[in-house]
Amino acid sequence: MDKKLLQEIPKNIFHFINRLNKDEIYLYDPSTSGVTENGKLLSLGYSCYALKIYFMTGEWEKLETNKKQDWINFINSFQVNKSNFPKNSFIDPSFLEAYSKLPIKQELKFLAKSFLNNTKIKKFDNKSTQLRKSINAETKQAISSLYQIGKQNSSKVFLDYKTSNELEDYLKNLDWSKPWTSGAQFSSICVYNETQNLNFSEDLKTFAKKTANSETGSYYTSTPDSSREVINGAMKVISGLDWINEEIHFPKKLIDYCLKNVPIMEGCDIVDFVYVLYMCSKQTDFKKKEINEVLKNLLDDLLHLYNYDDNAFSYYKGKSQTHYYGVEITHGLNTADIHGSTLCLWALIMILENLEISDSNLSTIKP
Repeated sequence: MDKKLLQEIPKNIFHFINRLNKDEIYLYDPSTSGVTENGKLLSLGYSCYALKIYFMTGEWEKLETNKKQDWINFINSFQVNKSNFPKNSFIDPSFLEAYSKLPIKQELKFLAKSFLNNTKIKKFDNKSTQLRKSINAETKQAISSLYQIGKQNSSKVFLDYKTSNELEDYLKNLDWSKPWTSGAQFSSICVYNETQNLNFSEDLKTFAKKTANSETGSYYTSTPDSSREVINGAMKVISGLDWINEEIHFPKKLIDYCLKNVPIMEGCDIVDFVYVLYMCSKQTDFKKKEINEVLKNLLDDLLHLYNYDDNAFSYYKGKSQTHYYGVEITHGLNTADIHGSTLCLWALIMILENLEISDSNLSTIKP
């Protein structure tokens, strides 16, 4: 564990995103090189990532008031009323355009999935369903990013369900053998509930309790086919529970499961794993020593994702994040990227906080 480097990383990442910054404080590229044409056009997602980095490194408070307001206004400018999406969703028109023109290879994948759906061999999201979930994820991210800095979206987001029964039907119809995806939908509703005053807290708490698995501590109704799905799914649900102030139901079981299933070296997996242990440790001191030993080892794993030329993280080892909700944004060169840097910085801060050696200027985020 290179302590000197760990202390320098937050500042290095802040300098890295300044290199990605374009004309305005709120405009960023996803990486320093190998960016596709679509990657250059997208903006909402990168802006939220950069805002989170500003917040985590303590640089947001140092920003001039007018630049803060410009950034807030920019994110809020993406709220629109568009058919096929909930009212006042956050929609990046460049993402919508790129998604409508996906390469033939991806279109063929959707056709194959539609065939499997029709034959009932397996259930997959079709292209339009996947798009709705992507817009939902962007909307959630925009709202949570604004609330992280004490601000809110301009107009209330209206969901498709208005009653407790409608919400329950929606949640029950999600595929809970894949809690990574279904948990993300649950989490987004928790964010909307707290930020848009939907009054679904008790319904969400009841549903989470019903899906809590007493063996693994994760959340699902049918056993997932991989430990990755179990842990990452738990992360999504727990992040939602945090928004509605509900505790993890079986934190000790979840800790045991995580300690037996350390993740592969990929940005998302490491962060989800760290988040689950971090949140469980806030609730219980169970196996705290073992958890911290694992987290120390994960610091070394995180450094495998660190690009020493860019002084920031890549999403994959030696390769930048290539896609944003299905749209190709980079060619996957050996460069750092804004998504990987956001996730790994967050993981780093959580680990240091759990080890009680975090810099007081650093802050975790609420996803």
